[in-house]
Parts: sequence; structure tokens; C-alpha cells
Amino acid sequence: MPQDLAALAEIWRGQDRMLIVVHDNPDPDALGSASALARLAEATADVHSRVCCEGLVGRAENRALARELRLKLLPTEHVNWKNWPVIALVDAQPSSGNNSFPSRRVPQIIIDHHPALKLSRRARYVDIRPEYGSCASILSEYLSAARVSVSPDLAAAMCYSISTDTQDLAREAAPADMEAYVRLYPLADKRALGRILHPRLHHDYYSTMARAILSSFTYANVIGAHLGEIQHPDSVSLVADVLLRHERMAWSFVTGVWHGALFVSLRGLHGRGHAGTILRGVMRKRGHGGGHGTMAGGRIPLNNMTVEQREQLEKDLVLTLIRHLRHREDVTLRPLIGPMELNEAFFKFV
Repeated sequence: MPQDLAALAEIWRGQDRMLIVVHDNPDPDALGSASALARLAEATADVHSRVCCEGLVGRAENRALARELRLKLLPTEHVNWKNWPVIALVDAQPSSGNNSFPSRRVPQIIIDHHPALKLSRRARYVDIRPEYGSCASILSEYLSAARVSVSPDLAAAMCYSISTDTQDLAREAAPADMEAYVRLYPLADKRALGRILHPRLHHDYYSTMARAILSSFTYANVIGAHLGEIQHPDSVSLVADVLLRHERMAWSFVTGVWHGALFVSLRGLHGRGHAGTILRGVMRKRGHGGGHGTMAGGRIPLNNMTVEQREQLEKDLVLTLIRHLRHREDVTLRPLIGPMELNEAFFKFV
């Protein structure tokens, strides 16, 4: 349940607007959770909110969710931080490396489900629950406790938020996530949920997936791919999720280059693997990364590296990951699809 609705209301008292900051290139959980907090503030204190982030919403499902919510994201480059009396971080924390909130400022509110960081203690109101699979589940409890009605489109978005972060309640889902989903689903606009789940896909989706499969490699129970230049940074997590479905694999590791940075995504089948801890060990001090037991992401500034230097960096990351997973023997990466399979597929097609 919410920590203290009265304490949260005290922050809003006498204010008329709030800036909600989510992580860069926001995913469904960030968008759904931010929209839920905005609904709570408006319904209980007539506070109007804007959602702010850097980057873009790239994945087709995420764009569909933003359309259903009629959500207009405010780019951080257009934000004058001093002009906002209340600032909240949702599904993010200060100085985590995945958001554009200024490191020298302190937000009034933090609501998140990632492991707590030291700087988060400075906020006036902090509700961080790493045991939850989705931040939207936390916000659903606030709405329920405050007896705030949830619109059908917001309920659909929050259901999708919970579903994606917990892989349909099968990955790192706490009882609270299941309760939140069961509470929200009857309220959801099912047609809107269908439009989010099954959007029209851009050509880039198919070219990215083709490149991913053709460049995929395996070693023991690890599968990975290097995508090169990508159109959207969340392509790496999309491909990592797809590759992890391979029947013999327990880990997937994918990289892609976007706007001068190497984006990295790590996925695991079992929460006890601590993907966030492993990824931070793999990246060392080369960039920022973190996540949950089975999913993690990060990025490394390339600083004008040559293609050869970047490829060597990607190779080093893979080898470091394999060593972290305790595979000690000589490492030989094998292509997922061999030349013979590729030739046979080509000739069958033509």
C-alpha cells in the first residue's frame, strides 16, 4: 500500500503543476506509471502535470500506448527546472545514468521499483520497492487507496505496463503485481489494449530483426547479437527478448549504436542470476547500467571510436559476460545460423 498519502499531498499543497521525469527512451512501465501519477495529482489536488524525458519512444507498441494516452512528452532540452515547483521521478532515480534529471538538483518525489540508490534518500518523498515487478503496480495502489477512478485508456496502459515488465506476470512478478493487474483489467478498454498489443509495424522492425538473426552468435547457454547502427535505442531490448526465447539459451546479450553511444541489453531466464549486478560488472566504469534480476540495460559513450574500436569493445563485453557466468574454458562464439542453413533458406525462397 502507499507509504503515506498525506505526506504526498503535503508536497502538492498550494501548487498547481508538476513535472514528472521518466527515464530516457521510456518504456511502457515508465509511460503508464507517469500517467497514473499525473491522474492522482489532478484528481486529489487539481495539480496539472507534464511528462518529461530525453530520447524517443521507438518501439511500435510503446508509440501505440502513448497515442492511447494522448501523451505529449516534453523534451528535457526545453525544460527550465527552476520553473517547476514540484518535480517527481517515476520509474527512475537521480544519477542512475538512464535519465536526464540534473545531478545537482533534488526531486521532491521518487517512486520506483529498481534497487535504491544513495542519492534518492535526499528526496522529500521516496517510495522505492525493488520487490515489485512493475512501477505501475505501485501507482495502481495509490489510485486505489485515494479512491481515484481510472479511465479505460489509462487502465489499458497500466495493464500493458505491468504485463511487459513482468512478461505477462511470469517474470519477477510479486503478488502485488498480480493484484494490480486483476484490479485494472476489468476497467481497461479492451480495444485500446488490442491496439497497443498489436500495432502496425514499420519496415525498420523487420530489417532490424533480420540483421539480428543473421548476426546472432551463441556460446554454451548465451546468445547475443551486435546490431550496429539502429533507428531506435529500444531495439536492443526488443531483440534481447526475442533471442532469449531460444530453447537452449538462459542468457541473451545485445548491443546497438544510437547517437554516439553503445546501448546494451542483458536478459536472463532466472531472477537469481541478478542481471543488473552482472551487467554493471561487465560494463565496469565504461558506462552506466543496471536493472532487475532477469533484465538489465545500459549505455557506453563511444567518444568518436572507430568502427574497429567499437567492435573490439563489443567483443570484450561478450567475453567479460561469459567469464562472469563462470564459463572458464576457451571461448569460441558460434553463429546462430550457419552458411549452409542460410544458403538453403535463400534457395528455398527464390
